[in-house]
Amino acid sequence: MIRLICLCLLLAGPAVAQASAQGLARPQGLLWSDTALPRTLPLQIKTAEGRDYYFVLRDVASGRDVIGAYAQGGAFFRLLVPPGQFELQIASGKGEDWQGRVGLFGAQTQRFALDPPLEFGVTGYARKGGHLVDLRNLATIAQTSLGICQRLALDPESVSVTPDARMPGVSPRDPLEIPEFPVPRYREVSRICD
Repeated sequence: MIRLICLCLLLAGPAVAQASAQGLARPQGLLWSDTALPRTLPLQIKTAEGRDYYFVLRDVASGRDVIGAYAQGGAFFRLLVPPGQFELQIASGKGEDWQGRVGLFGAQTQRFALDPPLEFGVTGYARKGGHLVDLRNLATIAQTSLGICQRLALDPESVSVTPDARMPGVSPRDPLEIPEFPVPRYREVSRICD
């Protein structure tokens, strides 16, 4: 058994060395988060194939970077962010050139930031306000609001009561005297409302 494990480790060594010599693997999604606030508000970004993107959300009030994420070009990308006002900083390049948070995409990295900053928060009644950013054409970056509306829906099974059967000579019970009256349950229903 030990010989088999050693053989597997010896065979895996050259493959790991070859992968590290070619650069880092392309990640997808949230890479790091430095915030204690709950990440519940939507940020969706559309990208074209051919270029990958590294995003950093910088808190306008404190000047701190709070979230870093990576999107592969052309793939669906949605990120949940905390409430607040953030500057969206973007680095772009070829996926095979990815060198990590420090090196980004090497010398060919394109960097830019969205202006004005994006504001995330609860707007209106039970609406989580976020943003949709379209980076498919970098000459004209489009940004629109994106909201998730929520409501509570009653679970009808939670309040169903079996009626008393009518029997000759027995009067029906008073509904206020039924001790095991069920407690209603609700479920959260979310939908995109913009």
